[in-house]
Amino acid sequence: YTVSGIAPCPNQSATVTIIIVPQPNPGTDGAITLCSNSPSVDLFTLLGGSPDVGGTWSPALASGTGLFNPAVDTAAVYTYTLTGTAPCPDETSTVTVTVNPLPDAGIDAVETLCQNNTPIDLFTLLGGTPDAGGTWSPALASGTGIFDPAVDTAGTYTYTVSGIAPCPNQSATVTITIIAQPNPGTNGAVTLCNTSEPIDLFTVLGGTPDVGGTWSPALLSGTSDFIPGFDSEGVYTYTLPGNSNCPDVFATVTVTINEEPFAGTNTTIVICNTSPTIDLYTQLGGNPDTGGAPDTGGVWVPPLSGGNGIFDPAVDPAGVYTYIVAGIAPCPDAS
Repeated sequence: YTVSGIAPCPNQSATVTIIIVPQPNPGTDGAITLCSNSPSVDLFTLLGGSPDVGGTWSPALASGTGLFNPAVDTAAVYTYTLTGTAPCPDETSTVTVTVNPLPDAGIDAVETLCQNNTPIDLFTLLGGTPDAGGTWSPALASGTGIFDPAVDTAGTYTYTVSGIAPCPNQSATVTITIIAQPNPGTNGAVTLCNTSEPIDLFTVLGGTPDVGGTWSPALLSGTSDFIPGFDSEGVYTYTLPGNSNCPDVFATVTVTINEEPFAGTNTTIVICNTSPTIDLYTQLGGNPDTGGAPDTGGVWVPPLSGGNGIFDPAVDPAGVYTYIVAGIAPCPDAS
């Protein structure tokens, strides 16, 4: 600035020096969404514009710098501050960080089931702490995660939990093996005579039973052969031992024993035609049965004039009279 002097005074001048301090540039606000397992990211690179370096971040990050690690740092709004040189004020910008959790599908599992096991929820077989709400593939007959050994196929089933971007989907598997249930056949029953030939109880079982089981109570033969007259009638149980996850299975055979009737032993009598009537039953040897099936007594043939077994010498002819006691099947009649 110059002021003209009046002669002989010289002109006089002074100067004003202007210094312009640049305003710090923190860039423009930014934002990012990460997964909990994403790699670390430098928040400075998320600022818009052309931010100046050298600022500070708050709240402080675990790295001590602007490096955000989703595994240890918390989702939040992080402020980048550049200190201004007077008279310029400090300048700030922000980066908003969102962290989505990585889904947890659990840990792979292997399970062996029996063919007749009750349905099971595959989700309960996964290890760890899997998130609910996932899907199973291939699809199960139930339309859910319930596996039914009777209708679903053995194999590997994949459980998938959808991730929220940028988190990827996560999956775990359950491998199912199905063991065939032993087949003891179906219950049977047989009626024998006490004089019948031995019978293999295995042949009395229904269906197509597997061999290799055991019988209880034990039979005299030590096998499955039932010997009438030695083994007692009753219920005999055929048991097949189970295998992994399969219980023992059994079927029964009910044996009924009917006694073969006894008609006594043959005898011969000689009587006078003037003798009184005689009950032929009393003439039989041994201890003949009096009953049949039902207990109505034996019958004599040919018929006698005095009724069943009563021989009258005055009217009945001499001859052979047969006493017949009816057997209860499968026992034959005795005479």
